[in-house]
Amino acid sequence: MMFAWHRAPVCAAAASVLLLAACQSYPSVPVPARMVADKTQAQCIDQLQNAIQRPGGSRTVLTRAAFATEDRLTIVPSPSVLDAAGQPANGRMLGVPDSFRLTLNNGVCTVVREADALATALPACTCIAVQKP
Repeated sequence: MMFAWHRAPVCAAAASVLLLAACQSYPSVPVPARMVADKTQAQCIDQLQNAIQRPGGSRTVLTRAAFATEDRLTIVPSPSVLDAAGQPANGRMLGVPDSFRLTLNNGVCTVVREADALATALPACTCIAVQKP
């Protein structure tokens, strides 16, 4: 049987396309992460505070310890609402706690609000993946 040499370039091109398709990179899946506390700077804390602030709500004060050991953070609304007489208001619904996850997504720290899955990138932050059991 004779080999048709004129088909060799076509075969080589087809093999190249298959090889490139096999080596194609796919988007990574976000993984749970934690902050690297000793590399957390003021700009990172500022980005994180902006990301977790409730619309129309007061600013939550965070420290470098936020997300330092866990990939989750829950913020409970303060019961410091005062009535007209300046006394703590009793019996008012203050809202439900907000829960957040920290993820590492394509090398970028991202905080995700669990209530609405709103993800906010934190480019000034350094985080590492957390191995979950």
